[in-house]
Amino acid sequence: MFVVGDAGLGASSLLAQLNNSGNGRQAVMTVHGSPSLSPVPYGALSPYLADLSVEDVTSKVAVLRALWAHLEKVRKSPGPALLLVDDAHDLDTATAEMIAELVQAGWAKLVATCIPRPGIPQPLLRLWHDGTAERFDIAPLTMEQGHRLCEALLQGKVLNSTSREYWQEAGGNTLLLKTLVREAQRSGDLIQRNGVWLNAGSSHVRTLELTAVVKVQLMRISADGREALNLIALAEPVDRTLVGEIAGEPAVKELLDQRLVVQSVDSEPTLRLVSPVYGEVLRRIVPAARSLQLHKELVSRMEISVDKPESLLRIVSWSLDCGAEVPGRLLIRAAVLACKLFQSEAALRIAWAVRDPELQQTARAVMARSHYNLGHYDEAAALLNVNVDTGNGLVHMAVNSLLRSATRTALGHPASDIAEDARRLRQWGQEEAAAKPADSAAILKVTARRASLVELMAYSLSGDYRQMGPRLDELLEAGGWAGEPDGALTRSMALALQAERLCALGYPLQGRQLAMEAYGQAQPPDNDIFFLPEFIVVRLVACDLAAGEWAEAQQLLDGYAETSFGSAMVSFSGAAYVVMGYIAVRQGKLADALELLTTGLEALRDSDPQQMFRFCASMAFYVAAAQGLKTEADRLRSDYEAWGERGMHLVTAFARDFLAAGEEHLAGDGSGLAALHRSAEEAAEQNAVFLELNALAMALGLGDTTRLERLRELAGSAEGTWAAALAEYCAAFSSGSAELYLRAGDALCTASAFQLASDAYAAALSSLDRSRNRELAALARAGVARCNEELGHAGTEAQPDTVAPILTKRERNIVGLAATGLSDRMIADKLQISVRTVEGHLYRCYLKLGIAGRDELAAAAGLAEDPGVQAKKAPGT
Repeated sequence: MFVVGDAGLGASSLLAQLNNSGNGRQAVMTVHGSPSLSPVPYGALSPYLADLSVEDVTSKVAVLRALWAHLEKVRKSPGPALLLVDDAHDLDTATAEMIAELVQAGWAKLVATCIPRPGIPQPLLRLWHDGTAERFDIAPLTMEQGHRLCEALLQGKVLNSTSREYWQEAGGNTLLLKTLVREAQRSGDLIQRNGVWLNAGSSHVRTLELTAVVKVQLMRISADGREALNLIALAEPVDRTLVGEIAGEPAVKELLDQRLVVQSVDSEPTLRLVSPVYGEVLRRIVPAARSLQLHKELVSRMEISVDKPESLLRIVSWSLDCGAEVPGRLLIRAAVLACKLFQSEAALRIAWAVRDPELQQTARAVMARSHYNLGHYDEAAALLNVNVDTGNGLVHMAVNSLLRSATRTALGHPASDIAEDARRLRQWGQEEAAAKPADSAAILKVTARRASLVELMAYSLSGDYRQMGPRLDELLEAGGWAGEPDGALTRSMALALQAERLCALGYPLQGRQLAMEAYGQAQPPDNDIFFLPEFIVVRLVACDLAAGEWAEAQQLLDGYAETSFGSAMVSFSGAAYVVMGYIAVRQGKLADALELLTTGLEALRDSDPQQMFRFCASMAFYVAAAQGLKTEADRLRSDYEAWGERGMHLVTAFARDFLAAGEEHLAGDGSGLAALHRSAEEAAEQNAVFLELNALAMALGLGDTTRLERLRELAGSAEGTWAAALAEYCAAFSSGSAELYLRAGDALCTASAFQLASDAYAAALSSLDRSRNRELAALARAGVARCNEELGHAGTEAQPDTVAPILTKRERNIVGLAATGLSDRMIADKLQISVRTVEGHLYRCYLKLGIAGRDELAAAAGLAEDPGVQAKKAPGT
């Protein structure tokens, strides 16, 4: 058996496992290939040839006898020995031939490892050609495998963005990934907080251990190959032709053969190291004088272009290391690029080097965004604490005003501050137009458009959708942006804001189309600093979630991670957990939701450009409260309260609703329901159908049926599968018809709202048990079982004559009081809630318990409190 793979992928570890897991009866022999012994016949077998004379060492027969004698000593039972050969590519020819003969003669079974080049020695390769051997190729770890390895090494939950960063640095190499994780753990870069492992900083302390690991993997290359490797490490990605001119084409071919570098498939192929860690270590150990010499040789042969972003970033960083002068336009482009790729320290360093006064405003913005990416909010705010009317002319004003407002939004500044920026921008435009009559029309046009966009961002924060609509229509209908420098940016942001507004108004599918159009809009490179990809993606995902297109939302995030913006997942990863947690909540998978949300909360605690922390904390609080986890809920509520309200109203309104619902779960005094009703009324004032729908749907989940008809009306008018299924459920709830409950269960199941679907099927089964319709009852039971399977509720399938009830704490209190004979009014007075709320809770409990009314409540209450039944409750219910 041949195991073929690059160094560090685990082939040698596999041999060690085989050696350690022997049964004690089979003889095991280990052989290690070595470059230093490869010219010596039988050199790799020397540990077993110590008793041979100098003359016999070269005798094939004598060597064979010595090996046989060793096998006889270690063998405890008859049968072939297990021969483990590491680094078989370094075996001398005589040893390889001897091993092949041992296998063919049946003396030994062979497991040999080697790297792809030079590969399996020819004598052993004949075994494969003859069908005597099998070959297995080991590939680098996938991102998912890298995440699992990180969790196994750290024995706990690891942020996806953290494991992704180490996996990318290691290039999927198992040994490098393990070394990076252990090194980060020892240095304090990697910490565990609230049960989640995450990066605490970006110091990237590189120890001698990592340097040694890299050096060992680079030992086989020649001096010319090392020279070429150093050049690629310093300038990657770099044109292959240039490397060949400086270091020689044979050296380039050697590196490709050794799989130390990879080549692009472009018309002008470029070279880069197979693992970023190789480059990081090599750049540290290349002498400064040699680095400067290579820099001069390379730069003299090439023209630095902004059209090759990654190459530009590396060359600019290298130039700064060498003390070479870099034009300002290249510095600012590289700084913007580093900021976009979330290489924040590099962005800060490059931006600080900008001296051109014309570029100072953009450099300041880059530094502010980079500080924000690092979670240095005070530093970011200080850099933005300048007058909005500074700058040198119209271009600076147009760029800086929008950037300032976009960054204000990300930093959580209030909507009033952003609206004030818009007013001052209009004022500046009027003054500038008056001072320059010849250009007044262009000045007023540009500043009015930018001021409108800034105002729209303020409306997004405050949830003023009534004023937002006409202003957006005016901006989008104006057109004529094709040749303007900021046209693509303005249009994309306006489309994204319109998508947000339509989502709030109950038209998420229409909003999604606009967001997709914005996402597909080609943007000039200078727009990379504007938070634009995340700005659009957040609204696109919101539309998918509102429409119930949950798989689409997840696919969008997965796809986003693979695009050129994938580096933004360093900060977007927290929001990704929020999306997954939201889906789990809607599906009813509360235990899964709590794990996802608490993990995401730790990511958002350090970096939250999408303003999702409060939303995440409120959902986690709601889930913990619904499960009766009071201590955890209290901690999460503290997180919510400590974090100021920020971000678009579409998110902050949801956060308040989840907080109110969680409070009702814990206190059960009606205050949470009252807050949800107020939220619904405020949304209705703005005609925000989706926000009103969410508030009333959460109230229904708490047993409140006082606004059932309004909820049904809203669900029927909103777009998307989730709203349509909810409308079916409301109709069934109003009529009590078993057939309608079955139809609602099917619709909810199709929409993946499995817990609500289970409730609908259970209600149908309760009604059908009284009518004795066996055919429909079987369909209802099948529906409950299907939902239980989706929810992971093993052993909770509906039984022939009953359904295991799942009651909330408040529902159990009300059922217990009603079972003692108290009237609805008496229960309301005792619990300090409204009579309508008691009636709603009881009606919902009748459906869950499968009973017709109070007459059957005493027996059913005993069932609900029975420990055997409660033990069958699903996690998270």
